[in-house]
Amino acid sequence: MNDKIKTLVFSLVAFVCISLAYFTTPSKRDPSSGPDRMGQQLFEEFNPLAATGIEIVEIDEENLEPKSIEVAQTEKGWFIRRPGKPDYPANADNQVKDVSTLLFDLRILDQASEGAGEHANFGVLDPSKAQPGDPGIGRMISLKNNTGSNLAQLIIGNEAEGLSNTRYVRKPDENSVYRVEVQNVGDVTTKFVDWVEKDFLDLDKWNIKRVTFDNYEIKNGTLTPSIKHVLDYDSSEWKLMGGSLANDEELDKDILDGMKDAFDDLEIIDVESKPEVLASSLRKGSEFVDANNVQQIQSAANSLITKGFQPINVTDESGKPKAYPNGKPILKVVSQKGEVLVGMKDGVEYVLRFGEIYRGPEEEENATGDSRYIYAFARVNQSLIDSPGLEPVPGSLGSEQKQGENGPTGEDGVEATPPPAPTRPPPNFVPPSPPPSISPPPPPPPITQVNEKQAAVNNEDNSSIGDAEFAKKKAERDAEIARIQGENARKQKEFDDKVATAQNRVNELNENLGGWYYVISNEVFEKINLQRKDFVKKKEAEESENPTEVKASHILISYKGADRADSKVVRTKEEAKAEAERIRKSIVEEGMDFAELAQKHSDGPSKSKGGDLGKFKFEVMAKPFSEAAFALSVGMVSEVVETGFGFHVIKRTE
Repeated sequence: MNDKIKTLVFSLVAFVCISLAYFTTPSKRDPSSGPDRMGQQLFEEFNPLAATGIEIVEIDEENLEPKSIEVAQTEKGWFIRRPGKPDYPANADNQVKDVSTLLFDLRILDQASEGAGEHANFGVLDPSKAQPGDPGIGRMISLKNNTGSNLAQLIIGNEAEGLSNTRYVRKPDENSVYRVEVQNVGDVTTKFVDWVEKDFLDLDKWNIKRVTFDNYEIKNGTLTPSIKHVLDYDSSEWKLMGGSLANDEELDKDILDGMKDAFDDLEIIDVESKPEVLASSLRKGSEFVDANNVQQIQSAANSLITKGFQPINVTDESGKPKAYPNGKPILKVVSQKGEVLVGMKDGVEYVLRFGEIYRGPEEEENATGDSRYIYAFARVNQSLIDSPGLEPVPGSLGSEQKQGENGPTGEDGVEATPPPAPTRPPPNFVPPSPPPSISPPPPPPPITQVNEKQAAVNNEDNSSIGDAEFAKKKAERDAEIARIQGENARKQKEFDDKVATAQNRVNELNENLGGWYYVISNEVFEKINLQRKDFVKKKEAEESENPTEVKASHILISYKGADRADSKVVRTKEEAKAEAERIRKSIVEEGMDFAELAQKHSDGPSKSKGGDLGKFKFEVMAKPFSEAAFALSVGMVSEVVETGFGFHVIKRTE
């Protein structure tokens, strides 16, 4: 080969290499080359309201594999669709709106690159095509219309250094990388919990009125009852109802307050669907009402058992299974871990049953075993609503006869007032069994059949009453009856309205809760599924010891005839007790100063010292006084205590 041919070959090879280098070497865009798109829309204008589907794809960095989530609009709203999982409402606040509008009107700030070689550097590799583990893989979001076609599709990459809310992005079918300002990037996520309303119970801890722990056990398919512990909550104080505390025991307020806070923190980790027969039954206010054959019950039972629950027969007091009028057994769901009832001030009662440990698929964040199933629904409990407090309605006087004359109103001339119509619950209301030791609201007071002689003459001589006087008495009585009946009707209506409102709230809750087994944090479960040993503690040693002497102050309210009563005291015993009760209320409920009231009102010689009695032994004082004083904790005020000297209000000071 001569020199000319060699030169020509080398020139051709150099030209090819330079060409290849030019067309394949990644380079930042030369602003002078190609059309300048700065300030232009990244996508042609589209209507974000036309988006009926959202799909997000990213790489699970922990498991190094693609992960996706799809959210689609249906006739019932937006629902999350995950492979192998039930559709669930995408009801997190503004999540769908923020993501569906994220790609609308994006403006290009600058073009960062034109070649494919730098996609990894900008973090815009396609997650659906890249190899898991490759650096620089982005998140891809697709907005779809009702035909499934893409309205807009974008891969979101790294944040541009020094520019707030600015990202490198590219369209999947283009190589060009742009810088754009994009909002709500944090909402572009494949995590289920980011798309749902986490507070699935919608329970306000400040409205809790009563919590009942029922830690029964299931042995060989049979429920073994346990003692139910009922705690009432009012004015930031807990009280154990239907049970007792030993002298050296007290409620652990920190544990109970932590439980109350945990109810507010009861958030979804995951969900699984219940059999339809359970879902539809709970939405109607009871369990298994729509189960019409053995196959349905067995199918539902199998689903329950895998989650740590099971159905059992509801039995009467004798242990005999109950049944509906058509002979179908009445069933309820029980739990391997007992249940907790959370009663609210508005009459709504949450039933929370706890199942087994939940382990999601290995690729999920829930595969740690730190989660647990919960079976939840709501019902109305009227005992949580203050009773209407109806007044007794007296009988009216006869309209034609004076007392002692027979007539249409009866032998004694007393007209019986018909009882008020019974309060009817709202449609579909299924009354729950009241919690243990809590009585249901009392029925309206019985009609008081007032003796006509007492009613008509007000203990006057009956024989002296004429027609005019009798008519006057009757008019007064009828007016009083009308007033009481009107007031009772108002009170009853208020109560009925509260029950109806509670039922509407229960219907709303069960519409959402009925179809799902929820998964919650095991940490939260341990804070709300308590036994007596968890919330009852021993008193501090200094409080549990029996002191040989105490220091206390008192306010004595004496009365005429009491031991050592001052001759100036003229009040009756009844008046003295009422005065003592009034003073105690001023101290306990209104926060008035004990010593100041003692100086002003006490009839004892210690009044000049603010009621201070100093230290004393048990046997020094009258027994009722010492019993009350020694039972008090330091700083506490006693109930009104009666001795031969009068009525005392006692405060232990040491």
